[in-house]
Amino acid sequence: MNSFGSSTLQFRLCDPISVRENRLRFRRDLLPLLARANSIYIPTGRWPTRGWILLPRYEYIQLNSYSTTLQLSIGDPTKPNNIGVLQNLSIVQAQCVTRGLASDRNALYLIELTDGRGILHNEWFKFPLTAQYNVRAPAYPQNFYSSSMNGGTPWTWSTMIGDIWGKMSTFLGAYPGLPTTPTGTPEGFHLVGVPALYALCDMLDHIGLTIACDLTKPTNPFSIVDDGATDASLATLQTKYTTNLEDDQEWIDIGAGRVPKTIIVLFKRRNSVYGTEETVRQDTLQWEQTPYYSVSVTALPTFANAVGTHHLWSDFTVRYDMDNQPLAADVTTANTIAAERVTNYFAKAYSGTSGYMAQTYAGALPFVTGSQVDAVAYIQDYRDQSRQGWKTKIERGVYPPFDDIWEI
Repeated sequence: MNSFGSSTLQFRLCDPISVRENRLRFRRDLLPLLARANSIYIPTGRWPTRGWILLPRYEYIQLNSYSTTLQLSIGDPTKPNNIGVLQNLSIVQAQCVTRGLASDRNALYLIELTDGRGILHNEWFKFPLTAQYNVRAPAYPQNFYSSSMNGGTPWTWSTMIGDIWGKMSTFLGAYPGLPTTPTGTPEGFHLVGVPALYALCDMLDHIGLTIACDLTKPTNPFSIVDDGATDASLATLQTKYTTNLEDDQEWIDIGAGRVPKTIIVLFKRRNSVYGTEETVRQDTLQWEQTPYYSVSVTALPTFANAVGTHHLWSDFTVRYDMDNQPLAADVTTANTIAAERVTNYFAKAYSGTSGYMAQTYAGALPFVTGSQVDAVAYIQDYRDQSRQGWKTKIERGVYPPFDDIWEI
């Protein structure tokens, strides 16, 4: 079953082989995207799903091009483990790829698809925020502006991210909550006129989390996962489908040029007595001479022999007393946050200690994105006419995932 449509209309996908051959035969432009006909790429994080399918014009115009609940059915129902139906898709655009008049009802069109993230952020329009969270008042450095707080209470990481997610719930579904509880209170987030999805993903990156996507779910396809965390279900699927594995581009990616040995986490300084912008003093207590507090953290044991150095900034501020000394409580918090940020960094840069992965399996198999899989692609393999099946590709570490599709 290879079809596309809605709950009331369903159309079979067209085979792109003859289209490609005719364009080559008659020396027409090859259209790079035509090579991706009848495939869909589902990444984690801020990158939206992208898919391309082939339908004749007379079928395409029967669809609601502004629907956000279209469905793509893939796989072979006569075989086990058919992936089934990918749901809540939207149409981006359609391009005529056959000869003759584009208005010909039988002309084939290459239709680009996306998910809710594609509506929230793309190159032509954004879903902007006008919000501020836990912004300190310069004249009263111990306090946040009341309008930037959550009903008089400082926002936590979970409530702040939940508030941003909630503004996009029409496209993302219900807020799933955070799988972890980051140390500290977030502060200083001015999010006025910025893309909501990118702001959300930047925050999640900062605390080592990411958005995962499972389009087989009819509702709430998006969740939040801990980057690099153990995923027993993935290991089970990889073992189950060992005989389906066609290509394993194994990475051995530990080296001096791959990861650093030391990471210095920087924190903003705040003078608890004199305020945040002291401009009168000329002695060693002048804040501009030492505007930050730093914590040096050694890399994970896996990278003990690395040699590089990296810097990370935290949103947390460390208070200093009138003797130019950081407050002990803030030092304790900063050390805890620094350890978390370094763990988060390696979770993003190296998926914890798992490293890169790129595997291809025969069939439309039930792999989904998560803490150990950054992208899943389902691709109809039409290059060999004797083998009109589907392939499933999974990637980890490559960023952006399937990066060649973003360059087209």
